[in-house]
Amino acid sequence: MQEILRKLDYQPARLSDDELLSPETVLAEFFDNNPIHECRDLVWELYKGWTYHTAEYNSNQTIDMLLFYTKLVGFLNASFVHIEKQRLEFTN
Repeated sequence: MQEILRKLDYQPARLSDDELLSPETVLAEFFDNNPIHECRDLVWELYKGWTYHTAEYNSNQTIDMLLFYTKLVGFLNASFVHIEKQRLEFTN
């Protein structure tokens, strides 16, 4: 756990001690308040806005942002599946 905290503390993290011990609660709360289809739509809107306002930058930045967008949506989907699986296991 110390190694995880060291990596996490490299950048400020706003997680309580309880959230650090059980990060699934953060994911569950996130998806309870933000339906997955809305998350994907909002991330797309953020990407579109970034692309529109940075059209003058080099293509490498645009490619990097598109790859990040793709990975972020994949992360959202995987996190959602993880939480839903846990809920199913808990109710069975």
